Amino acid sequence: MVAPGGESWSFGKWIAEPPGRVWVAPALLVLGVGFVAQNRVPARIRWMVFGVTWPLWPALLVMPVVGVLIGVPARRRSARRR
Repeated sequence: MVAPGGESWSFGKWIAEPPGRVWVAPALLVLGVGFVAQNRVPARIRWMVFGVTWPLWPALLVMPVVGVLIGVPARRRSARRR
């Protein structure tokens, strides 16, 4: 089999010498598991009159998602005004 770059390609060679991008997902998985393992302590989160007790790791993961959900529509609006 020939790879797009013109060099020959074999599955055995790919297993023996995987490209760097193959290691990104396992590395992120290890970092994520370590993050969750270190942030299992319950934390009291209060916002205005609402309060909830959660493990710290979901709270730390939810906040950037909320920020993106707020920021994307705001960015689209500012792009239309230009």
